[in-house]
Amino acid sequence: MEKILIVGPASQILGVKIGKELGIPCINTETKTFPDGENYLRLNIDDETLIEGKEVIIVQSTGPSSNGNQNSRIFELFMMVDAVKRMGAKKIIAVIPYLAYARQDKIFRPGESQFANVILRMINSLRIDEIYVVDVHAPSVLKELILNKVVSIDSMKLLADHIKSLGARDIVVVSPDKGAVERSKAFAKHFGEDVQVEYFEKKRDVKTGDIVMQGQLKLKNKDVIIADDIIATGGTMATAIKLSKESGANRIYAVATHALLLEQARYRILEAGADDIIGTDSIDNEVSKVSLAKPIADYLK
Repeated sequence: MEKILIVGPASQILGVKIGKELGIPCINTETKTFPDGENYLRLNIDDETLIEGKEVIIVQSTGPSSNGNQNSRIFELFMMVDAVKRMGAKKIIAVIPYLAYARQDKIFRPGESQFANVILRMINSLRIDEIYVVDVHAPSVLKELILNKVVSIDSMKLLADHIKSLGARDIVVVSPDKGAVERSKAFAKHFGEDVQVEYFEKKRDVKTGDIVMQGQLKLKNKDVIIADDIIATGGTMATAIKLSKESGANRIYAVATHALLLEQARYRILEAGADDIIGTDSIDNEVSKVSLAKPIADYLK
């Protein structure tokens, strides 16, 4: 079956790279927001028969847009799926490297919405044939996608290989909190079976979101990698970096699959003492130093 790739507005760098890896043509999109706030999207084609009978791969992350509007990215994804369905696509594959709302999978306070499940049910209703995601914050939410083939891709080895290429040595992987320790242990194995994993004690105020972190780790002259799946405003990461520096760390790398870097995150992280911020191109920005294109293309092949 002939294939064609739709490069979503949120994943222009990654989308084009995947298209090149697969050796298939790419189509981009035209988007705007109407005065009343509604989203508009069209595929940048003049002949709709280009889609008919094809296997269509849509690449669209659902991280925040340039003005911080994450919901627009979700609606753009839905609009692209709807458009290719209407045009007679034979098979639809959605590559959603960063899945928005996946962190809202638990209830912390009375009256909250468990909205991760709702987003997944909405995607489920689109009857997409295959869905590919990367390092979902709470993988258990993917069970909502009962009507689709779902593949969850792990970026840890790619990130570890990049850090090794920078010459890091005497490595300690630091988890920003106890809840992320298992993920940090899995990440540390890519540097060697005996690589140490440490963590700080963290408490978050469920009302204000403020965090308190403490701990004194044995990091003297060590290269420290502080790894998380998501860096949003960078508050947790910056605090962990500051404590690592106080514990004697040599170089410190702030690493995340999805480096959203909202508000003053870059400043917070670098001012706290990080030597580098490293993310994947699940998010289009200047720290997208590790590309997911090849592993995603390998799965698609």
